[in-house]
Amino acid sequence: MTNVSWFGPGMKDQFYSVAEHLFGEKKKEEAAILYRYVIDRETDHNDQTFLLCQFRLFQCLVGISSEGNKEALGQFEPYYNRLPENNRLDALLMMANVCYSLGDWKRVELYGDEMYACACAAYDKLKNEKYVKNLQTERHLVVYYGHGLRIKGFVLAMQGRYEEAKKCVAEYSDLGWFQSLDDLGKKEVEKFRTWGKANMYNLELKIGNNKVLNELSDFLDQCPEEILPSLLSVVESANQFRFDADNILNKFSIMLPPVNSDVTYINGTQLFHFWYEKAKYDFAKKRIVGGIDELLYTLYLAHRMNYYTGFEKCISLFRKHSEYATEQQKLGYKQIVEGVFNV
Repeated sequence: MTNVSWFGPGMKDQFYSVAEHLFGEKKKEEAAILYRYVIDRETDHNDQTFLLCQFRLFQCLVGISSEGNKEALGQFEPYYNRLPENNRLDALLMMANVCYSLGDWKRVELYGDEMYACACAAYDKLKNEKYVKNLQTERHLVVYYGHGLRIKGFVLAMQGRYEEAKKCVAEYSDLGWFQSLDDLGKKEVEKFRTWGKANMYNLELKIGNNKVLNELSDFLDQCPEEILPSLLSVVESANQFRFDADNILNKFSIMLPPVNSDVTYINGTQLFHFWYEKAKYDFAKKRIVGGIDELLYTLYLAHRMNYYTGFEKCISLFRKHSEYATEQQKLGYKQIVEGVFNV
């Protein structure tokens, strides 16, 4: 291998440049090797190339595996706050999303608040200049501002502070005032408007208002991209408040991605929790065999995602209902637990 003594700035920049090219072509495994090579040989941990390699390596390593994501986050966390402002915004958004997938709500709130503060500072800086200078972020600035509010609304809802959460939702639902919105920025504003509408329905469900189910169903007909997070809210609330949600669940659950499909770590997490809650819902409805099928979906997802806590929850719930399982379900359970994926 290359000797450290001749790994000077020129060579470091060449490795970084090649890695960036591979990253741009979505060849993350190949790029990760080069990012690691630079990281292992750079002794100055405040060096900008070193810090950017740490961020890129984090982006390369994050996937559907919960344990892998936790490890990648732990490796990257010591370095994110030394990144340039534009890269720090991208890093904070990704870190908040990874923490969401891990169920680490305190850090979701921490990084969401920091991202919002950073986006506000960047926006104030742009407003005070005579001309608009675009930040070199991966997304439009309005994305980080809006997601900061969205995360705050989510955390408030988790704490049961629903009226405060609604204020956050209302704020990110109306970002048309944001200056310097190009066509891409306007599309992002529309996304937040859609998310806001969905989340207002979800907040009503969290207080047990099942009268919004018909409106939500009509909304999902128009916005199918919101089916998964909305159905998760529906089934969680139906379990908590014991109301009937068969119509909306039967209508839209068939549109969810298959458990063995290529999903993001965020969607994989939501999919796991939906099927786990749906199994509990069907058990309460005395639809035991159907609930066991859904529990096998969650067991498969937990194994695939290396989500060990979720895996243990599934096993515990299966054992409570195992006497009702068919022979085929018992075989499926055995195959998944043993790592044989015939789902």
